[in-house]
Amino acid sequence: MTESELEILGIRFRSYADRYRIDGVLDPMHQLKLEHTIRVAADSRALAADMDWSEEEVNLAEAVGLFHDIARFPQYQQYRSFSDVDTIDHGDLGVQTLENENLLDGVAADSRELILHAVKHHNKKDLPAALTAREEMHLRLIRDADRLDIFFVCWDTLKSGQAHDHPEVVMNIDFNGPPTSSVLAQFERGEAIDYRYLNSMADRFVLQLSWMHDLSYAATKRLVRDRNILDKFIDILPVKTESLLNCFKKTAAFLAET
Repeated sequence: MTESELEILGIRFRSYADRYRIDGVLDPMHQLKLEHTIRVAADSRALAADMDWSEEEVNLAEAVGLFHDIARFPQYQQYRSFSDVDTIDHGDLGVQTLENENLLDGVAADSRELILHAVKHHNKKDLPAALTAREEMHLRLIRDADRLDIFFVCWDTLKSGQAHDHPEVVMNIDFNGPPTSSVLAQFERGEAIDYRYLNSMADRFVLQLSWMHDLSYAATKRLVRDRNILDKFIDILPVKTESLLNCFKKTAAFLAET
C-alpha cells in the first residue's frame, strides 16, 4: 500500500467517524474509540517499522489499525455497550461496515482482503487455523497493538475516574470485587481467559496480564516494559489480594525474559 492510498483511507475513516458527531461533538464513548483508533494505528506503524517491514507493509499495518475498531461506532450507537457478548461481535460487524460503507473502494484486492481478514479476526479468542504468512504477521500485529493501547485505556480510565462516570468502558462489572477463582485458575494454566467468568475489575486486570503473556512480538513486549504498564496497573488496583499480586509477579518475570 502506498502513502497516498493510506492517506485516502485516513480521510475516509475520519469522515465516517464524523458522521457520529452531534452538533460537532462525539459522544464520550465514541470519542474514546476515536482516540484509541488513532493510537493503535500509530503503534501499528511504529511496531512494523521497528521490525523492518517494507514500506508497503508498514502502510498496510497502519491501515489495519485505522479500521480494526470501525464497528465500535455503530455498535455503541445501537446498543450503548461495547460488550460483544451482550450485543454483537465487533470484528464481524467491522467487516460488514467496511463493505456496506465502501470504505475500501479502490484498494488493491490483496490489501483489501488482508484488511478485512485482520478486522474480522483481531478480537477473536484464538487465531484461525489456516493462515498465510502475510495474514498471520498482520493479524498478530493488530492484536498486539490493540492490546497495547487497551492497557493504556484501562489505566487512564481508572486513573481519571472515568470508570465511575462511564462504567460501560469496563463492561459494568463489580469495581471493588476480588479476582474470581476460575479466572485465576485459567491464568495459572496459561489458558485464554473466558470472558463469561469476568465478574470484577480485578478479573479484568488478570485478563490483561494474560494478554501480555500472549503478545506475539518482542517489540510489543519491550513497549510494555518501557511504558511501565505493570507498575501503573499496580498503582491503581482497586483491590490488592495476594493472588492478584502473584499474577503480576509472574507476568513481570515473563516480560523480563523476553
